[in-house]
Amino acid sequence: MSDRDLLRVLRSTREFAGVSDRKLRRLLPYLDELCVDAGSRVAEEGRLCHQFVIVASGILETCRRGRAGKLGPGESFGWDAMRARGPNDGSVLATSPASLLVMGHAQFRAAEGLATGR
Repeated sequence: MSDRDLLRVLRSTREFAGVSDRKLRRLLPYLDELCVDAGSRVAEEGRLCHQFVIVASGILETCRRGRAGKLGPGESFGWDAMRARGPNDGSVLATSPASLLVMGHAQFRAAEGLATGR
């Protein structure tokens, strides 16, 4: 994915929507690109959260406290759990091949201060 595409995806999230291009470019080294197949489990409810995930393409199915939902391009999962170093508040499963932008704990801590309102 090109830097321009990465910036577009970051800008589409609620966490980074109001962040300047200059600051978003500083985030790029903290992102890993990951492609997953349909059926891949991305997170499991109640388990310790190890990654903040942004959907670049594809569809992910969520289940939070028994309620089904979907995540599509520009949507994310794991922000609050990563901040709290706590458990996932839901399970996430890829229902189609998907391209994800992912930050682990160290990456997230380094990038967290750049988010909107922080």
